[in-house]
Amino acid sequence: MIENRDTKQNSFLGNYVYNAVVPKDHILRKIDEAIDFSFVDKLARGAYCCEKGRPGYSPMLMFKLVFLQFLYDLSDYEIEAELNDRLSFKMFAGLEVEETPPDNSTISRFRDRLGVERFKDIFNRIVAMAKEKGIITDKLHIIDSTDVKAKVDIYRIKKEHKDKEPDTYIDNHSPDKDARFGRKHKNKRFYGYKTHAVVDAESEIILNVDATPGNTGDGEELTILSEPLDPPKVMTADKAYDSKENHGHLSKNHIRNGIITRKNHTKLYSKEHLHRVSNVAKKLRPLIEHKFAELKKHHGLNLSRYWGLIKMRIQTYLSAICVNVKRMIKLI
Repeated sequence: MIENRDTKQNSFLGNYVYNAVVPKDHILRKIDEAIDFSFVDKLARGAYCCEKGRPGYSPMLMFKLVFLQFLYDLSDYEIEAELNDRLSFKMFAGLEVEETPPDNSTISRFRDRLGVERFKDIFNRIVAMAKEKGIITDKLHIIDSTDVKAKVDIYRIKKEHKDKEPDTYIDNHSPDKDARFGRKHKNKRFYGYKTHAVVDAESEIILNVDATPGNTGDGEELTILSEPLDPPKVMTADKAYDSKENHGHLSKNHIRNGIITRKNHTKLYSKEHLHRVSNVAKKLRPLIEHKFAELKKHHGLNLSRYWGLIKMRIQTYLSAICVNVKRMIKLI
């Protein structure tokens, strides 16, 4: 059975050392005070159990280790090393000062065992916490996507198969069978995935997020990502989302339209489709680019860590959880 471990240290020595070494204003102390991760134990029920003959760690503790890994953009080997070196990490996880933490393979297996849907549930619970605390306003939602390069050396593949047609041979010989070529802009081509996100403009909290192969059209994701959310007063997006279906979705849900239309496309839509157009919202659309920059620069979302769409989706949810938690402790 799983050993239940509280995140608060019970030993006098542990409390004394942590209080003496870890500053009171340390970000991990702030996160621990603001966010109660105990719900992870319930969400993970049935997905995680300890190995035979070895003491187990609670899903909450294991999730905190994965959270630390993505918060500080560490590899599987680096997180193991840092857990043995940083007392702030041990304190946050709920480990005793002298306790040996789980190794990198245990952390990796936990991450895989928890799976996409449970990480999605954890992401949604964090968003729900932000809503309960009154952080999210739903005045303006911004939707966009960003490219994430696959962990593949396409130049080596091109060199080895230069006599074959491009793209086709890369798809056939790539170790990442789910990655695809895509274009974020006319002159920007990439091989990998796209991360799609909806952001609450006022709070800058990511409300919904997912990953798709790189050849997925941005516009296809507007309804998929926005339907589970509370309708905002206004939604804005760039020209990639300019379609009759998306304009119709906003109109049907009585959402003011901030989608930027392509030249001459306005003639294709009825007044009903362009219901209550908001030009102000269009000017705020670039706010989401700052959020993508944070995800890429500080939480490793510029490059997929692993191969396959399933693991890419897990990486996306974990990175989004980190930026949301950081934002929440600033706003609470």
